[in-house]
Amino acid sequence: MLFLTVDTDVRQLGMDSGNIWMMPNKDADEYYDNALNTDISKGEAFEGMFISCTTLKDPTSFDGKHHCFEAITFIDYSAFENFKDEKEQRSEAYLKFKTRLTEKMINGMDKALPGISQHIVHAELGTPITNEYYINTTLGNVYGTEKSLKHIGPFAYKAKSEIENLYLCGASILSHGVAGASHSGVDTAAIILGKHPDELKKPREGQLLQIYEAEDGSDYPDWMLKKMEVKKARAISKLKKEKVH
Repeated sequence: MLFLTVDTDVRQLGMDSGNIWMMPNKDADEYYDNALNTDISKGEAFEGMFISCTTLKDPTSFDGKHHCFEAITFIDYSAFENFKDEKEQRSEAYLKFKTRLTEKMINGMDKALPGISQHIVHAELGTPITNEYYINTTLGNVYGTEKSLKHIGPFAYKAKSEIENLYLCGASILSHGVAGASHSGVDTAAIILGKHPDELKKPREGQLLQIYEAEDGSDYPDWMLKKMEVKKARAISKLKKEKVH
C-alpha cells in the first residue's frame, strides 16, 4: 500500500471522492496468475491498482493545500521471502527493492491521474514486511490473521481475551473485510454490555445518521465548516513558521 501526499488540486487531474479501480484489459484470472508468478520489480508500472483520495472523501481533513492518497496493488508474499527474517534495521537490498516498488506504484498512479507524480510532497510504501512488523498479520496481508478451518467457529480468536477487561475486535476475530470488522465491533460491544448483538443494531427512536455529500458542501452544518476553517488556518500558520525558520 502506498501512502501519498500531494500539493495540487487533484480534481483537475480527474480525481473525485470515489475510488479508481484500474485493471488491464485482460482475463482477470490471467492477470492474477501473472501477478503471482512475475518478478514484481520488473516493468514500468503496476497494471492493477486501487486508488482512493481520503481528503476528498472527508473534506474536513483537507488543509486547503495537501491531498492524501492510498493506493493498493496485488502481489504475492514470495517476493519478500528473502527479507522475512530481517529485524528492525532493514537491509540495503530491502530498501532498494522498496524504492523500486514505490516508483512502480507512482507510475501506475500517473497513468490513472496524469501529472500527479510532479506534485508529490511525501510518499511512504507499506509492504507485507511492514504489516508483519506492525500488526502481525499472516504473511503480511491486509485482512488480518489467516482464516482456515483451524481459525473459524469455536477455534477462532475470542472477543473476550484471557486478560481481565481486555476485549478484542477486528478483522482477525469474526471475519475479514470492512463488514467483518464492523460486525466484530458490534459483537464485542454486546458482550461488554451484556446484550445480544441484534439489540445494538436496532434503530432507536430519535436516532439519526446524517450523511453529507463529499462533492457538494452547500448543506454542510456550521460545526463542519468551522472545523474545515480551523484545519486550513493551522496549515497556513505552520507554513508561515516554516518560512520564518
